Amino acid sequence: MPHNATPRRGGRAGWIVLFVALAVLVAGLVVSATSARTWSDARSESQERTAVIRVAEQFTAEVNNYDADSIDQYRDTVGELLTTKFRAEFDQAMEDIVTQVDEAKMTSQGEILVSGVSSIDPDSAEVLVVADAAVTTVFDQLNRHFRWKITLAKVDGDWLVDDFVPVQ
Repeated sequence: MPHNATPRRGGRAGWIVLFVALAVLVAGLVVSATSARTWSDARSESQERTAVIRVAEQFTAEVNNYDADSIDQYRDTVGELLTTKFRAEFDQAMEDIVTQVDEAKMTSQGEILVSGVSSIDPDSAEVLVVADAAVTTVFDQLNRHFRWKITLAKVDGDWLVDDFVPVQ
């Protein structure tokens, strides 16, 4: 052996250690990327759930808070929360309701009790909302209890109410 040559100790063992270290590094990067994507997906879903609950509760509050003196403002405020299809149905129903509200000098004060997402996907959702409303007219006072399934649709990035029905 020439005097300037260094002996090769553990040449194969060194490569194995290097290979294992690289494999551990790659596995760590894959786990980190997967965890980050899973965390991001969960955060995005949570934000969507919060958004649909907010719109469903706002709709319920607006529908149950009105008085005879501001019925036109009521119609506009509720209408902003509705899809085009549902807005047409709402406007039609308002034609009958306005006269009754006016004649009875009706007021209503609503309160959201609880709500939760029943289902959600990228462009539609259903939210269950429970609310109470104290309704006063020139004739009497009435306490009402509502349980609604509110269907929402995502339109141009915004969640809008597409329908609602009472549930038992």
